[in-house]
Amino acid sequence: MDDRMKEEGVVIEVFDGMARVRAMRGTSCDGCASRPMCKPIEGPNVVIEARNDLGAHVGERVEVAMQPKTFLKASFIVYIIPLISFVIGGAVGKRIGGTDVWAALCGIASLLLCYRGLWTYNKRVQKEGKYQPEIVAVLSS
Repeated sequence: MDDRMKEEGVVIEVFDGMARVRAMRGTSCDGCASRPMCKPIEGPNVVIEARNDLGAHVGERVEVAMQPKTFLKASFIVYIIPLISFVIGGAVGKRIGGTDVWAALCGIASLLLCYRGLWTYNKRVQKEGKYQPEIVAVLSS
């Protein structure tokens, strides 16, 4: 059984083995906790950057898919790791300086270092396409 999260959309741009696909917010969005915050484009559309191994062209209707496990792992990296970093930095700051100001400063410094590390990690995994959705079917021209 195929348990991938799938969306249908139209290819709006093709470049370097990748495609940007404009998709309507669909069934995969309905149960997502991040739905209120996800606004890459105003209105009901989102733009998905996906691997284009099938060679889809601009204007074609396609199906884009991603494994739920991959999506959850990426979400954990983006949301939970910075939160943990901030809390640990705040606790260390409180222990070192003894005041809330120290806790806040160390928490923010830790968060900034974490974001820098995530930015570097993102640059590396973008080249690998590790967390990238992919076009799995060309539905029409």
